[in-house]
Amino acid sequence: MLTDQEKMNNALKDMLFHEESMGKKYADLAQQITDPKLQQMLQGMEMGAHNHYGTLSQKMTSLGIV
Repeated sequence: MLTDQEKMNNALKDMLFHEESMGKKYADLAQQITDPKLQQMLQGMEMGAHNHYGTLSQKMTSLGIV
């Protein structure tokens, strides 16, 4: 059985992986779409995922999670 700390570590690692995956998907889609407004929207979503990734990474570092 996992401890609460292990559950938190796993949850943060899962969130980190999710944000990285979504950022890549948004970037790929933005390159495939020709509509400038949609490209801009997807680029904004990619940036949001990148920012979330950075925030999660900082939090994980401060908690000693690798």
